[in-house]
Amino acid sequence: MSVEITCGKCGEKIANMKMLKSLKDVLNSSNGKCPSCGQKLSTSEFSLDVQEN
Repeated sequence: MSVEITCGKCGEKIANMKMLKSLKDVLNSSNGKCPSCGQKLSTSEFSLDVQEN
C-alpha cells in the first residue's frame, strides 16, 4: 500500500509514502506549506480518498 499526499488547492504531489506517517511529520518537511503554490496546509482540515490498485 502506498499513500500519496496532494495539495487541495493546486493538486501538486507533496509526499508519497510506502508506510503511514504522522501528518505533522510530513508537513514539517515542507514547513507546513505546499512547495508548489505556497498554500498553508492543515493537519485538522483534510480529506481522504482511497483507491484500490
